[in-house]
Amino acid sequence: MSMTMKQPAEIRRRLEDYDLITGRARFVDDIRLNGRPPILHAVFVRSPYAHAIIEGIRLDEARSLPGVVAAFSAADLTELPPIFAVPVPGVKRPEKQPLAKDRVRYVGEPVAVIVAESLAVATDALDLVEVDYEPLPAVSDPEAALAADAPLLYPEFGSNVAFEMPLKAGNVEEAFARASHVTRLRLENQRLAPSSLENRACLFDYDPETGQLSAWLSSQAVYQAHQVLAEALGLDHRHVHVHNAMSGGGFGAKTRLGGEELVCAALAHRLGRPVKWIETRRENLQAQTHGRGQINYVEAAYQDDGRLLALRLRNIADLGAFLLGITALVPIRTPRLVCGAYQVEAVESTVIGVFTNKVPTMAYRGAGRPEATYIIERVIDRIAAELGLDPVEVRRRNMISPESFPYETVTGQRYDSGNYQAAFDRLLELADYEGWRARQRQRRASGDPRLLGIGLATFTEISGDEGGQPREAATVRIRPDGTVVVESGVSSTGQGHVTAFTQIASEVLQIAPEHVEVHLNDSRLPAFSIGTFASRVTQMGGSVVLLAAQAVREKVLRLASHALEAAPADLVLQNGRVMVQGAPTRSLTLGELARLAEEQPALLEPEPPDPLTGQPITGLAARRDFASGPTFSFGAHMAVVEIDTETGEVHPLSYVAVDDAGRILNHTLAEGQLHGGLAQGIGQALYEQVLYDEHGQLISGTLQDYALPLATMLPPFTSDFVESPSPNNPLGAKGIGESGTIGAPPAIVNAVLDALAPLGIKEIDMPLTPEKIWRTLQTARSST
Repeated sequence: MSMTMKQPAEIRRRLEDYDLITGRARFVDDIRLNGRPPILHAVFVRSPYAHAIIEGIRLDEARSLPGVVAAFSAADLTELPPIFAVPVPGVKRPEKQPLAKDRVRYVGEPVAVIVAESLAVATDALDLVEVDYEPLPAVSDPEAALAADAPLLYPEFGSNVAFEMPLKAGNVEEAFARASHVTRLRLENQRLAPSSLENRACLFDYDPETGQLSAWLSSQAVYQAHQVLAEALGLDHRHVHVHNAMSGGGFGAKTRLGGEELVCAALAHRLGRPVKWIETRRENLQAQTHGRGQINYVEAAYQDDGRLLALRLRNIADLGAFLLGITALVPIRTPRLVCGAYQVEAVESTVIGVFTNKVPTMAYRGAGRPEATYIIERVIDRIAAELGLDPVEVRRRNMISPESFPYETVTGQRYDSGNYQAAFDRLLELADYEGWRARQRQRRASGDPRLLGIGLATFTEISGDEGGQPREAATVRIRPDGTVVVESGVSSTGQGHVTAFTQIASEVLQIAPEHVEVHLNDSRLPAFSIGTFASRVTQMGGSVVLLAAQAVREKVLRLASHALEAAPADLVLQNGRVMVQGAPTRSLTLGELARLAEEQPALLEPEPPDPLTGQPITGLAARRDFASGPTFSFGAHMAVVEIDTETGEVHPLSYVAVDDAGRILNHTLAEGQLHGGLAQGIGQALYEQVLYDEHGQLISGTLQDYALPLATMLPPFTSDFVESPSPNNPLGAKGIGESGTIGAPPAIVNAVLDALAPLGIKEIDMPLTPEKIWRTLQTARSST
């Protein structure tokens, strides 16, 4: 598909931020329901044990507390189906109910729910619930969970292995036999807590008189939520209406509804009153899904010139206690993406998914890409170190050449377009690579105790959709007052979709941005989207807005051709008017044409009704859907760090990123996504880690124990873009939302290892905390 849109004039200031900065934004907790009964508040009784049999739950005392409306255990909510997990062939899928029924398998698992007239009363009632547990042995280490004598989460399975997924691509044996060298690494991507500013939140209202269920969520996928709620409660989908309130972030963890949301929906349905649940921060750290959680054993075969031939991988994926959504798919994706920006001849891997007594892992910003990039970029730097070569030169010798695109990796990933060398060269220039190397040599020669390190990382980022079925739709309409309405199925969690869609529609229809309205976050719009994740919205949601706007433009010109008695080729669309070229007094406004379309609908071919709602698409409007293959972005990042050898503290001094995300529609939005991702990626490298003890107790259960980076802990960011438009969508766009979380961890870790290299230190695991660095330094010094 070729580019069909010129670069639109950028909107420099985000259009959706006014309500946020003035306090007018309405999050779930701000929703008020006029004319309905008072809202009930739900709280959950959670397990203090990582593994235990539930022998009994006594709720009578809690039920008797004044203000408590109801209290339920799993036995009282038998109508709810098991929690959904994407079916994957060969993967064991234990049935997980929204409330634990007979056994708990992680600390924080919900076992009962209390509904009260106020949050204070509901919270007080928690202390009145008595649960009899028979504690069982727990296992929190995924490698320990593989032992023959490990405690079993599901005795019926006979082991804690959920799946073993092999992959063999290329002639691995021949490549290793031909190699001059083989290096081995053990790499760990620690568990991370998504930690969005707003925790999970939901409000459900069921009206028994109308049979209507209304939902207000903090969600990344309102149409998915609509489908799940209708199926879970046995309701006609036309009687379910899902709104996405203003949402304070998601990062992948709010893609699917969890058990708590389904319980609250069932309570509203049963009680006929609105039910609200707002997750606390402790609950969020304890019971929302985590990200990452992979241990990778890597063998790399390479030549004397630094050329990487082949990889052997053994990936141990810590799945947690059960599967939710794409829990299994994230680690399975990792080896398929491991080639990165390089020409690797062969890859052999086994991914072992392991059940542990922890909250499940699922999507978290990057979802398999950061894990794959961390493997290949650590390998490239290890090759450079062992051969005494510059890491820049090793990357250049392995990098895919510009003339190779479209390029298919040995693992079957088809890279649509790119010029990796140009972006890499731009990075080295912009970041002053040679200047930093010179300063590093000076420091080392002078004996300066402050260790200076320079780290590089290049990566690819798959984004968009796979498969040919349309999974995005939007409607664009012109109102009789001349304004334009864009109706999209996208759920916004802060990315700037309103700004991007306004920019696209205003350019196509030649109307000022202030005359464009964008409607999102509502399952009753004549639109559709599988959700806001996988960096897919600009290329998918933006493309379908473009297609709908272009269809409306064609209707405008056909209608104006009839009204002005001029050929469409002789018409000019400009500033909200259609004029006859050379005769500007012969013109009609978009509003006049919209009124004409309403008065004489036969002048236009009718649009098919919306397939979800059945509602007709009338007037000067068009609904379009879109499907395409995925795109692959590229990034080249460089970090400079300084290590205080007395304290072990790592001080990032500089971070430079050059990204190729196809056509950049709006640099402000692209840089915002990049900066946010870099903060999270640097957070993983230096600060963040979900920690459990050997008994499955959560150690990092508060923000005093789970270290999120502050702005003062991050370096200044410098960014630039190289554009290789994608042929897979009409905008030529690719994703950039996860770039920072993919590139930053290996860039920072490579920089730290570069600083420590003179001491002979080759290995260190994230997060690179001061204590860990200090102990590593002491060990290295004592061994010399």
